[in-house]
Amino acid sequence: MALKADATLANAFFSVHGFNRAVALGMGIAWGYAFSRPDPDVVYDVFPLQKAQKFVFIQGYKVKEEDRYAFEARWKDLARYYQVRQGYLFNKLVRAKHFESADYQYFDVMQWSTGAAFRQSQKTADYTKLRDNLMSGGYSPTMYKVVVNDTEAETTSSA
Repeated sequence: MALKADATLANAFFSVHGFNRAVALGMGIAWGYAFSRPDPDVVYDVFPLQKAQKFVFIQGYKVKEEDRYAFEARWKDLARYYQVRQGYLFNKLVRAKHFESADYQYFDVMQWSTGAAFRQSQKTADYTKLRDNLMSGGYSPTMYKVVVNDTEAETTSSA
């Protein structure tokens, strides 16, 4: 008799209904754990694009007026390389309004989800070729951590 009860219990547990209940229980535990411990270093962030990103890399470039268009084309090649890398968020190339009198004619601003993702993107032969093609001198963007980000702030109208 006890053997029949054990078999019935096993059939109930390993049936489709039992499997669905086990999955629902597991999902409930995982969901509750994730939202009861909001530390982003411990639990996977369910909505990663809605939190402020952490790392920005900035590089200044000194470029002669006659090399301007060639430099911009080579920079776009490097930007396209970055765009397919894991952890890449965006980049911008800004040019000085008064080109000849500026200390740096261009600034490159890149944002990555982590510093490690940026460093990992620099470990390929393709990157080395694009970097050397861009600048014969040094290319080493400086890493900054985002402290204040007002891009998601709501504007308020003053009365």
